[in-house]
Amino acid sequence: MRLKKYGSWLIALVIIGTVFGLKTRTPDTQMPASNPAPVTGPAVILFRGDNSPSCRVIHRLVDEAEQHYGNRISFHQLDWSPDNPLIERYQVRFLPTVVLIDQNGTEVGRIIGESSAVQARLKDTLARLDLLQAQ
Repeated sequence: MRLKKYGSWLIALVIIGTVFGLKTRTPDTQMPASNPAPVTGPAVILFRGDNSPSCRVIHRLVDEAEQHYGNRISFHQLDWSPDNPLIERYQVRFLPTVVLIDQNGTEVGRIIGESSAVQARLKDTLARLDLLQAQ
């Protein structure tokens, strides 16, 4: 008798729990953040934050460079995450941050921020990415 009274509630709870569990489950195809793919050089890594207008300019500059140099230099655009070990490895403290890696895997440059002066410096640096391959 009690089962009839609470049966519909139990079914609803099971359905809600199943849906919630499926939505919060990490897909098996995603690589865990604690074990990201290694970044080998030459490479450009953009650690990005919000999607403010000035940050979008930084993203666009990196995207344009990737279109030009993408067949010779690897590009990585990573959203900030507290459990991303690359944040700690490259000691990223401010966003956006662009890190330049030479062919030996050594950091050879870093550009931080989103001001118009930073944008001009980044544009100039990205226009000379051939230097990453030569080092």
